[in-house]
Amino acid sequence: MASYSLSKGFCERANQVNSSDELGGVEPTLQLLSVKKIAGGNGLPDRHRAIISDGEQFLQSMLATSLNSMVEDGTLRKNAVFKLTKWESQNLKGQRILILFNMEPIDHPANKIGDPVNAGKAASAEEPMSGPAASSSRPPPSSTSHPVASSAPSRPAAPANKVPGAMERAAPVFPIEGLNPYHNKWTIKARVTLKSDKKKWANAKGEGQLFSVNLMDETGEIKATAFNAAVDLLYDRFQEGKVYYVSKGKVVLAKKAFSNLPCDYEITMDNRTEVEECIDAGSVPEVKYTFIKLRDLGAHEKDSILDVLAVVHKVNDVAEIQTKQGKQLSKRDITLVDDSGHSCQCTLWGKQAEQWNHHNNPVVAFKGLKLSDFGGRSLSAFSSSTMHFDADMPESNFLRGWYDNVGHNSSFNTQGSGSGGEGFTRGAGGFKREEVKTIHEVRESEIGSHDKADYFDIRATIVVLKEENMMYPACRGESCNKKVVASGNGFMCEKCNLTWDKPEYRYLLGLQVADHTSQIWLQAFNDVGIMILGMSADELSDIKDREESEFSKVVQKALSKTFNFSCRAKQDTYQDATRVRYGINRVYGLDYAAETRNLHKILSQYSDLIPANYTAI
Repeated sequence: MASYSLSKGFCERANQVNSSDELGGVEPTLQLLSVKKIAGGNGLPDRHRAIISDGEQFLQSMLATSLNSMVEDGTLRKNAVFKLTKWESQNLKGQRILILFNMEPIDHPANKIGDPVNAGKAASAEEPMSGPAASSSRPPPSSTSHPVASSAPSRPAAPANKVPGAMERAAPVFPIEGLNPYHNKWTIKARVTLKSDKKKWANAKGEGQLFSVNLMDETGEIKATAFNAAVDLLYDRFQEGKVYYVSKGKVVLAKKAFSNLPCDYEITMDNRTEVEECIDAGSVPEVKYTFIKLRDLGAHEKDSILDVLAVVHKVNDVAEIQTKQGKQLSKRDITLVDDSGHSCQCTLWGKQAEQWNHHNNPVVAFKGLKLSDFGGRSLSAFSSSTMHFDADMPESNFLRGWYDNVGHNSSFNTQGSGSGGEGFTRGAGGFKREEVKTIHEVRESEIGSHDKADYFDIRATIVVLKEENMMYPACRGESCNKKVVASGNGFMCEKCNLTWDKPEYRYLLGLQVADHTSQIWLQAFNDVGIMILGMSADELSDIKDREESEFSKVVQKALSKTFNFSCRAKQDTYQDATRVRYGINRVYGLDYAAETRNLHKILSQYSDLIPANYTAI
């Protein structure tokens, strides 16, 4: 027997309120009666319309895009019972719907619970749904006894340079995560994390001015831009670090070329936009980071926007370049390192490059860096990227101690441009389980036979690993990796013109892998070799020097192992012979839980074949 019961009466109460706060943070147990996908189109993500029930009544609702994966893998499907932990109410074309942000699955019973009726047939919180009979079905909610001045049609909208005292009551505070172009009556409570300078623009249609702010609440971050006359009205109102109520802006599709935020939308502000400083700012976070390690840059797509916490290991002098438009632009390259043992080049531009005066190896929290594959993997700062030096946070304090005690004398695997083939291993993004191809499909589809490199993912088993020339002695200089040659007093790098007492050995592997359809030869370099063989090339070289048979055992141990491979294919011509060469960008050990979830996702597409009493794990 089920150990839960639906929260009867919730749909009726939720249909009468403007905000979830009016119900005191209740987390009801509900049932999902149906889920229907609404295709996004024009670059917008897909959304899902749903019907939820408390056993007595049901309501129309919309799932936040963050729940898409739970719909796709079958967790949220017809008759699923769940706890609703985060939601907001929205009036859409006269109908009350709920926006669902967080749902915790409980069970998947075979049938609908109870015989619920439509809660929307009764009067909504703001206006009758259908005729006199509906309006008399219950008394109007108390919230209508507080009329909002800004919503009265007889009054003009409050000017943007005046504080609209009733804004806090004009609409429920809406989470940034829930904003989209289909809803225009909203108020957000958000902190300004970045405010740009005023900028001039000019094109064939005319000229004008603009500025932008990044606004953040506990659910996400969004860019808001004011143009022309709105700049004069709003620029002095916003201050970095302060919290504001903002309403009456237009939500539009984000222009990714001008934004470093992951949000799919942005806000356009005009002279009707209302801005009011919020005194009670305790619930809005200061800054929200999602740090990634430098070693994991290869798992992200080119042009991804990332947050990085790293030590500035080296600072180059500022340089001047000429843009395509003939303008002079300042740039400065800095080298970042972290405790993952990797380094990466980061480029600063304009004022950030010119005003850099930090030469004591600071720990920097970067927000909003752009990932590039120029010469390998590198990072670049926007004008809207932020840097927080020696921040008082546990991660920063740990990194400071690590660098002072260990890191400053360490050698690092570079994520930047490498030679000796290392640049070959850098590619586009991480492993995409849903796009895995068989080796036969790779060969038949002529991947890599075009001018540009192609990328693909396979799951395969190592069957041959060449022992000959699988390592080479490399320069120990940062970001070099060139092969060194023995000289009278050590090992010399012709590129760096430096001589080392001992080289750093690096992998250069040739391996054949196979799946159930075919086999293929792949080339792999140092990072991949470490993953496959379980040790560094220096360690394996020492073993080979001591005992050749032990060396062979290490190599043989790598055979018959199965991995997920992210690969690169590129046509190559050598001595008038053209062929496609295949290289490994990145290798991943099998995650059996993730593989099982993926299989479940695939099977859930065949819902007609799933037994009615089937319960997902």
